[in-house]
Amino acid sequence: MNIKLFIYMAIVVAEIICGYVGFREGVYVLKPLIMLSLIYWHLDYLKTHPLLWIGMWFGLGGDVFLMFSGTQMFMAGLGSFLVMQLFYITAFTKQKTAKGKQELAGKTWQLVAPFALYGLSFLAILYPSMMNNAATKGLWIPVVAYSVCLCSMGVAAALRKYSVRQASYVWVLAGAVLFILSDSTIALNKFMQPFDASSLLVMTTYAAAQWLIIWGVKK
Repeated sequence: MNIKLFIYMAIVVAEIICGYVGFREGVYVLKPLIMLSLIYWHLDYLKTHPLLWIGMWFGLGGDVFLMFSGTQMFMAGLGSFLVMQLFYITAFTKQKTAKGKQELAGKTWQLVAPFALYGLSFLAILYPSMMNNAATKGLWIPVVAYSVCLCSMGVAAALRKYSVRQASYVWVLAGAVLFILSDSTIALNKFMQPFDASSLLVMTTYAAAQWLIIWGVKK
């Protein structure tokens, strides 16, 4: 196993364990290390993929804000991840080539439709619960904006098809899908029905998503 992947997995597992046993100090140390390790290992991205590297810092910010409770911290985390996604979207879009765009002609809708349908369906599911709760009603517009941006990141990853190597395409697309799954779990747990396994699902899919996206770009 790649030593960096082993270290990364160890950090993620340790963070999850600390969260479940209630060792908050451990979470405060380990959760930021997830993105900090990726940022450190990809210092070369400053020259090769600067937009992705900057986006990673906003991902770190989102992780830090969401460690704390309260609506203001949630909104700060949401905003930080939204900016991260905008940087990721731009980085993915810049990888598209003229040949890739030509190959995609007439097929774009096939890649866009699944993300659009998922986003609309998920918002339709969330709407009744959020609007019937005075505490979450005011969050509806930010959640919609975030969902649009989140699914757009998935679309941008999908539209790299034919412009990059197959391995890179698959890794990054899988990472984008896992990121959507992770954030969908957060929304379900926060706005609809809390469930015990949510933190495990959120962290495993999130950590895998970031790894696949960032390392997949290198392929």
